[in-house]
Amino acid sequence: MKINLEVTTLDAVTTKVSAQFADFIAFETEKNRSVANFQTELRLTDLAWLAWHATKRTKNTAMKFEEWIETIESVEVGTDSAVIVPLENPQPTG
Repeated sequence: MKINLEVTTLDAVTTKVSAQFADFIAFETEKNRSVANFQTELRLTDLAWLAWHATKRTKNTAMKFEEWIETIESVEVGTDSAVIVPLENPQPTG
């Protein structure tokens, strides 16, 4: 389980961070909400908190969430740049 996030700071620096299993467990513990409900009730605050926690977990910030969020312009769900290669070749037609 992983969500790739793109974080843009107020000074226009964009970084990529991946919220991983440890971040989801911390979210559920802190917020007393299940990540299983993200498809129906994902909040902007949830994305920001996950981005902050992943940034903190990887030791790229020591700020508390309230301090960190004041330096952020946006948090967006990133795209995975991995190319999916099919396991089988399609049958020729014609």
